[in-house]
Amino acid sequence: MWQILKRNPLAAVIAVLMHLVIILFLVVGVDWLNPPEPPKVNVNVVQAQVVDEQQVREQVQRLKQNEAEEKAARERARAAEEQRLAELKKQQEAERKRLAELEKQRQEESRKREAAKQQRLKEEQRRKTAEQERIKAEQARKAAEARRLEEQKAQEAAEAKRQAEEQRRQEAAAKQAAEEKKRKAEEARRKAEAEKKRQAEEEKRRKAEAERKRKAAEEAARKAREDELIAAMEAEHNAREVDRYRIQISQKVVRSWLRPAGISDGLKCTLRVRLAPGGAVLAVSVIGSSGNDAFDRSASAAVYKADPLPVPSGALFEQFRDLNFVFDPNK
Repeated sequence: MWQILKRNPLAAVIAVLMHLVIILFLVVGVDWLNPPEPPKVNVNVVQAQVVDEQQVREQVQRLKQNEAEEKAARERARAAEEQRLAELKKQQEAERKRLAELEKQRQEESRKREAAKQQRLKEEQRRKTAEQERIKAEQARKAAEARRLEEQKAQEAAEAKRQAEEQRRQEAAAKQAAEEKKRKAEEARRKAEAEKKRQAEEEKRRKAEAERKRKAAEEAARKAREDELIAAMEAEHNAREVDRYRIQISQKVVRSWLRPAGISDGLKCTLRVRLAPGGAVLAVSVIGSSGNDAFDRSASAAVYKADPLPVPSGALFEQFRDLNFVFDPNK
């Protein structure tokens, strides 16, 4: 707002004056809201006995006419004031639009100037960039030329060095050929001696290998006999252990058995028992019935009652993990 006032001082002064005129009219203007007071007439009261009725009516008519004229005058004054205020408002609106249009034009010109400035800056930046690229290209060309001259000098030096090396190589090759001929003769002699020695060593090695194989075969046969003996002993021991634990399991189950009423002697059944390490009973099932359900149930109950059952530890337990045995309380 302050920037607009600074750019258009005359418009600002006109707007302020118009606002002051409106305020003045509002303060000292005609008050249309209060009804008009009838004019005060100083009448001298006269004592009279007779009143002319026609004169009274005329006086009242004149008073009404005066009041109507005053009212019409006030209406005209108010209409004129309203029209003047409307004109003043139109002038203010036109001034506001003019100021807005001026501000819009100013912003458009400012935008155009800024765009032109940015365009000039971009052109200047492109020109500087192109100049820098040209300088870099020139520097790169000079550097490439310098490298080419250095490479040419290096190639010439390398060629001279190569020729000197070639001459030395030829001399060395001649010397090496002579030494190679001498070396081959010496190597042929050493090979002949080495072959003779190798054959003698090979014969000796074959005899030693045959002796080693003979001894190894004897040792393997001895160890196989020992392993068979140990395996047989372990199998016999394991069989005895299995039988011992089976007997202990059968005895403990029989001791835990409660004979049902009315069961005759001579009954037996085959049970399948699943065990956990340590002898805990996991499950019991009858896989060979005695023909008497009460006897079969009592046998299964005896297994659960005997929990835990005696079992071996280690690898031998695997033979007892899923155990089948004949429950015969008559033995």
